[in-house]
Amino acid sequence: MIRSALAGAMFLLPLPGSIAAQTRVADSTTIVQLVRHQVDAMRQRQAELQRAIYAPDAVWNNAFGRRRTGVDSIVAFLQGLYADPGYEESRLVNEAPPEVFFLRQDVAVVHEYHEREGQRLADGSVVNRRVHTTFVVSKEAGRWLVRYQQISDERDRGPAR
Repeated sequence: MIRSALAGAMFLLPLPGSIAAQTRVADSTTIVQLVRHQVDAMRQRQAELQRAIYAPDAVWNNAFGRRRTGVDSIVAFLQGLYADPGYEESRLVNEAPPEVFFLRQDVAVVHEYHEREGQRLADGSVVNRRVHTTFVVSKEAGRWLVRYQQISDERDRGPAR
């Protein structure tokens, strides 16, 4: 009787691998929501909404060579960008689901892709952008935060030489 009760109890306990898998799925979901929050704030041109996703000492680099360190500096730059008429005229036209790659339980790299049409640059030219963003995120006191962000534009190559 005791043996059968113990055997049955073992089936009620989750296997260690399944707990890790459940945690990984939950963390992946949270990280994707973090990136979607960033994209939604960008779409709404609300830089202040992005404040919550960055670590205090986060590093942010854009495709035009601008680098900002610290959440206040990042948010201030984004506020200026979103108020710029050339950026305001552009629109997000295509998005791919973010891809999450775990380096450790508490560190992941995320790739996000979107396309933006009609962005007018300082020189007056209008560009359609294919944007790849790489995030390094880490779990800090139970919260996932962006530690490093690199934004790159995909460009057409000329003919091979």
